[in-house]
Amino acid sequence: MSRRLPSMNALRAFEAAARHLNFSRAADELFVTQGAISRQIKLLEESLGVPLFKRLPRTLELTGYGREYLPVMRDAFDRIEQATLRLVNRDRHRILNVNVLPTFAMRWLIPRLSNFATQNPDIEVRLITSIRPVNFWREDIDLAIRVGIAPDAEPEPAHQDRPRISLQMTDDWSNVRAYRLMPDVLVPVCSPALLAGRPVVQQARELLDFPLLHMATRAYAWPDWFRASGVEYDMGIPNQAYGHFFMVLEEALGGRGVALVPRMLAAGDIESGRLVVPLEIEHESAGSYYLLCREHQADAATVQTFREWLFAQRDASLMPDTEPEPEPDSDDELTDI
Repeated sequence: MSRRLPSMNALRAFEAAARHLNFSRAADELFVTQGAISRQIKLLEESLGVPLFKRLPRTLELTGYGREYLPVMRDAFDRIEQATLRLVNRDRHRILNVNVLPTFAMRWLIPRLSNFATQNPDIEVRLITSIRPVNFWREDIDLAIRVGIAPDAEPEPAHQDRPRISLQMTDDWSNVRAYRLMPDVLVPVCSPALLAGRPVVQQARELLDFPLLHMATRAYAWPDWFRASGVEYDMGIPNQAYGHFFMVLEEALGGRGVALVPRMLAAGDIESGRLVVPLEIEHESAGSYYLLCREHQADAATVQTFREWLFAQRDASLMPDTEPEPEPDSDDELTDI
């Protein structure tokens, strides 16, 4: 007896449109036109004999039938993907695509990857660097590392005394799981040459006597760091702002100013003496670094192997006087979205 199933293209169109509640965004995700999405959904509704969407003037809403159908379709597609990956990866070299922030990759992750390769010779890690919000529905990636605020992180009042962070980790949180990797702790750094012949810096306001290096993606970093240190600082519009932390770190290494960066990105240069912390005041920003993956792939063998290795590396890199954070499977480490 043959199965009574709708068109696979129609089901994909419905699942994407229902998830976004937008035909245009569904079309972008599936690389077709908006008209094609509309036609496929109309055919599906005719095939089922029930309306799946309420087409309102400026938005879409799922009908009761649509709300009932969506979780079934999502689960079915997840299961098909999981089964496909198991077959594709069975008895063969496995590839893990990881989308990472550029400076995090250069300064923290890449120097440690040879250790992962030694421990897991059957898994090839392919890095893609980007600062854009990730989209697991459109990009061929398994994991991503981003910095920001997860949707169900601490309530907003808890962030009021911390440097603001406006970076967006993903533009679609549906079916995404987030593991808190490490805090985003900002500390000033500079070349020892910049301090030569100057009095020892003892208060935050004394840093205003130095050239300050600014980040385009962290516009509030210096003003908020000074405010948290008890100093009012109206930055105005900086003459120059850099797009990546590795740029401001290079400027700091060249003696051209003081950079405000996550401590872990500068840890190697601080340890070697190439950079120094002119004033030992650090403030944790409102965001954290997170490891992101698809919800239904969180327990896949390669993803789990890399995640456990990554958190082991995190723990090994903690400063001696830093209290270790919980393991990634604890309640306050894991965010289900």
